[in-house]
Formats: sequence, structure tokens, C-alpha cells
Amino acid sequence: MIIHDFDGLAKKFKKLSDEGINQILQNIAEAVGETLLNLIIDEIDKQDLIDTGTMWNSFTRGEDANVWEWDVDRNAISIEVGSNLPYARHLNDGYTIHKAHFVPGFWRANGQFVYDPAARTGFMARPRSFIGRHYFDIALEELEGGMNALIIKRLEKELGRMLS
Repeated sequence: MIIHDFDGLAKKFKKLSDEGINQILQNIAEAVGETLLNLIIDEIDKQDLIDTGTMWNSFTRGEDANVWEWDVDRNAISIEVGSNLPYARHLNDGYTIHKAHFVPGFWRANGQFVYDPAARTGFMARPRSFIGRHYFDIALEELEGGMNALIIKRLEKELGRMLS
């Protein structure tokens, strides 16, 4: 490696030490968060869990019901991502209907039920249990399997950007 501009290199290192490291760490955390959200959406699609975009969109950064929370404390950066939709957790973890109740909506010709709170038609949901589909857990496992490679790749990209 031949370096002709030592002063320029020293300025880049100073800039990196002053503000660059925090920005690099934030960019890496964002990349990991975005990757997890994308893996969750992919798993929801693979399992064919929904036919509307509400839950899918809740796992898209910046959309309604999306969780994207930063915590920078004690020399650590953490990011919490996910969905605020109650049924997203029920679908992941499973749930039990304890008491029969009416669900308003209508049936399409293909046999698919469409929830509509204003509908006069619908069906009675009877007591029963549903197993969880664990789409979030599957996506998280997939992320953890490749997280080190993702972080190293992103770190190389960020350092290359800062030092070029």
C-alpha cells in the first residue's frame, strides 16, 4: 500500500475518531434492524400467514404500528424492532379463544373470510386454541446465524466510505 498524502490520511483518522465511530455503529445497528424486519416479512410470506398488508406493513420501518426504538446508553447502542399489532404476537406465539363471540365480516367466493367491523354478517368464533407460527423467532434465528458476517460486511463498507 502506497500512501502519498499523510496529512489527508491523518485528517480522515481524526474525523473517524471524533464523530465517525458513533455514526458507523448507528449505521450497522440500523442495517441489522432493517435486515431483521425484512427476514420477518419474508417468513410471513413463506408461511402465507396473511392476505392483507396491515401486518406485513407493521414490520416495515416508518409504517403504522411499526416499532423502531433506539437506546444509546452506557456505551452501547441497541435497537428494538417489531410490530405493535396485538394479533402479530398472537400469530407468533399462539392464542386461545376462551369464550364464543361474533366476528363481523363476509365470505368471499373463494372461501376466504374478510373481517369488516361494520358488517351485519359474520361467524361465531368458538372456544379453541391456535398454535403459534413462530415467524418472528424463525427470522431472528436466521439473522443470528448470519449476524457476524452482516456486521463485518457492513463495518468494512462503513470504514471504506469514511476513509476513501
